[in-house]
Amino acid sequence: MHLISLGRKLSNAYAGLCLPICRKYGINQTCFDILLFCANNPAYNTARDIGQMRGIKSGMASVAIETLIENGYLLRTSDERDRRKQRLVLTEKAASAVSDGQAMQAFFTATLTEGVTDEEIAAFFRLTEKLEKNLTQFRQKEAPSC
Repeated sequence: MHLISLGRKLSNAYAGLCLPICRKYGINQTCFDILLFCANNPAYNTARDIGQMRGIKSGMASVAIETLIENGYLLRTSDERDRRKQRLVLTEKAASAVSDGQAMQAFFTATLTEGVTDEEIAAFFRLTEKLEKNLTQFRQKEAPSC
């Protein structure tokens, strides 16, 4: 249960830092997450990539992407090799929101890891990889009945 509590605390702290930036740019948390995802992961630039990698449901991702396009933060372009694929590209208008977001992410990470050694961080990443692997097995295992 400690992991669930920690996850919620992390999520709430991060959302609290995002809120003033979201308000500043007139976007919601999902839109902000998508902007930062596109900036931090330029190779993953389709709606499907965002949904799969960021864990955003396809319906929510589609609405947020449309909002970002309508507000001038994203452009949709056809893939040069496969015209059926639509690539998402950040616009100049997105630059300041992305800059503010990346500064916030750096602050969040620095504050969170203050006093934590490189070895502890490496151990944490090894642990989270194992936990993620175990999470994928939930679909394959049957939970005990209550």
